[in-house]
Amino acid sequence: MTRLELDGVTKVFGDPEKDGVVAVDELDISVPDGDFLVLLGPSGCGKTTTLRMIGGLEDPTAGEVKFDGTVVNDVKARNRDVAMVFQDFALYPHMTVRENLGFGLKREDNDMSGAEIEDRVTEVAEMLEIEELLNNKPGQLSGGQQQRVALGRAIIREPRMFLFDEPLANLDAQLRKTMRTEIDELQSEVDITSAYVTHNQEEAMTIADQIAILNHGQLQQLGTPDEVFNEPANRFVAQFVGSPNMNLFDATVEERGDAYRVETDAASFDIPERLVDTEIATDEVLVGFRPQDLSQARGRNRTVTGPTFDAEIRVIEPVGTEAVVHGDSSFGDVTAKIGGFHDLTAGAKLPLTIAPEHIYLFDAQTEELLKGRLIAERADEQASVDGVEA
Repeated sequence: MTRLELDGVTKVFGDPEKDGVVAVDELDISVPDGDFLVLLGPSGCGKTTTLRMIGGLEDPTAGEVKFDGTVVNDVKARNRDVAMVFQDFALYPHMTVRENLGFGLKREDNDMSGAEIEDRVTEVAEMLEIEELLNNKPGQLSGGQQQRVALGRAIIREPRMFLFDEPLANLDAQLRKTMRTEIDELQSEVDITSAYVTHNQEEAMTIADQIAILNHGQLQQLGTPDEVFNEPANRFVAQFVGSPNMNLFDATVEERGDAYRVETDAASFDIPERLVDTEIATDEVLVGFRPQDLSQARGRNRTVTGPTFDAEIRVIEPVGTEAVVHGDSSFGDVTAKIGGFHDLTAGAKLPLTIAPEHIYLFDAQTEELLKGRLIAERADEQASVDGVEA
């Protein structure tokens, strides 16, 4: 296993002193042994360039790439002992699956006999459930089978690190879900530090130990999936992570006793001070509602003290047992993801509400997080502590 560190890593394409393009800007990331890091962000954010610098395919303009505390900036890619898996599979078309899997072992100075290589090929093929395909060539395989072979070729070397560059981008939606589960299981089984590039936030949330969210070459947040969803560092992270996108509205906030009073053009409501970890030193905020946290007001527990408002339904998008509902409200355009939608119709009024612990607040100027989404258990714990202290 390998501990990966990026210390102030910067990459500029072109002349840094003139009109060079900054692809990665002073990136600091630390990944413990065996962890699965996902580099997430929109196209052009620098995630693939970062991965290529880790693998030695690009040289940093500044900063250091470290493996187990040792700087590897000057170590050639072939000597870093990393295995890369690409979205185009990169298999040798004239070789069988067996030959593709064993090719790297035959090239390396590992003193393995032909029988030992064959045993290792069989072991990896069984792990990936492709043993019946060993005599086939890549052209005879489906996309999912080719991706399994590409994974096997990386695994068979037992490298110190896996690097994945959008390996599932060319697969259909259902196969993507299947393969990301298999990649996650395989990584856990072999316990090798991994870095994985994707722009798909659902993919990132399901497989990552840590997610590094990038935008314009800068690190926006490094955290677990729960942290980036419930406590996004800023507005960009909040809107990039989570589907459908978060609803955001202008508001003002004022401290009143043991609560913060939030005022919008549509409604006024209180957020208990115990739910806010950071001192709010501004009066202009953005208030955020995730669509998943909005629910139909009818039948709600009457102790809920968050805002309640009506939305006039424009569009209903059924998604299994739930539906994504788009509507017009006194707040403005609003999106909610709710169950019990079968009696709803376009043009109807939909009463919505949200619990205070699920409301987000951001500084309107800096766009940094002031209050994140508390899970119910944490909110209950804080309420209990407050009651004991009182």
